[in-house]
Amino acid sequence: MESIVNTLMLGGHVSTSGGIYSSIDRAESFSFRTFQIFSKNQMQWKAKPLIQEDVERFREGVRKNGMSGIMIHASYLLNMGTLDSELRGKVLDAFSEEIKRADQLGIDFLTFHPGSAGKSGNPAESRKMVAENLNSLLEKEQHVRILLETSAGQGQTIGSSFEELAEIIDMIDIRERVGICFDTCHVWASGYDIKSVNGYQETMDRFKSIIGLERLLGFHLNDSKKGQGSRVDRHEQIGQGTLGIDGISNFVKDRRFRKTPMILETPKGEEGYPDDIRALSSINLE
Repeated sequence: MESIVNTLMLGGHVSTSGGIYSSIDRAESFSFRTFQIFSKNQMQWKAKPLIQEDVERFREGVRKNGMSGIMIHASYLLNMGTLDSELRGKVLDAFSEEIKRADQLGIDFLTFHPGSAGKSGNPAESRKMVAENLNSLLEKEQHVRILLETSAGQGQTIGSSFEELAEIIDMIDIRERVGICFDTCHVWASGYDIKSVNGYQETMDRFKSIIGLERLLGFHLNDSKKGQGSRVDRHEQIGQGTLGIDGISNFVKDRRFRKTPMILETPKGEEGYPDDIRALSSINLE
């Protein structure tokens, strides 16, 4: 267990119950080198301002434990691709607050789902809207980098192909503030073969060609309940899904990503992380 967490920049999504700084102790209990949190209730638009004492306690805990590459996952409510003008205003205000909170805490990455065009929407216009929204929010001086998360392609969601993500990034003005969070479950469900050795290599070569590996700044390391190309977003514990330990091992064994945060978002959360770590520890890293 100790070997895998020391070799990888492994972390998990942990709770902030009891105070945002409590997430550090939870991550440390698994010997994680990084972690992911919600900085506010992910199902509410508004949030109480962060207390400065809590901010300082969080920053000191991160420094003391030598952690880095920490992520905030933006609220699930924030559809950055919405074409509804009224909703867009709420989304922009809330996303601006997410950036502010991330910078207050010294967080490295803010990950978000690109969004959805809706039942009668226009995916191309929604991708353009994501870029326009980011252009209105991003500043060169901000610390946090914004990560577009790969999507499974369910319904009218956008960002399920490398081409779509590259299209959005190409329309962004301050591109040095933007990268990709590669969710293994989502990419598998969207149709990419990342399970076979050859398929994995072809997929990563394609990502490199279309987006660039320098923009791959984080992973969500998840198995999948559904099969390749299902376009269904259903995470599973490591080694217990259709991607399996073979698919996960392709990422774990890739030395290019040893310093890239790999965040577990498996269904059982903290309760299931010991089993996830044991499954990862079964992989021969040589």
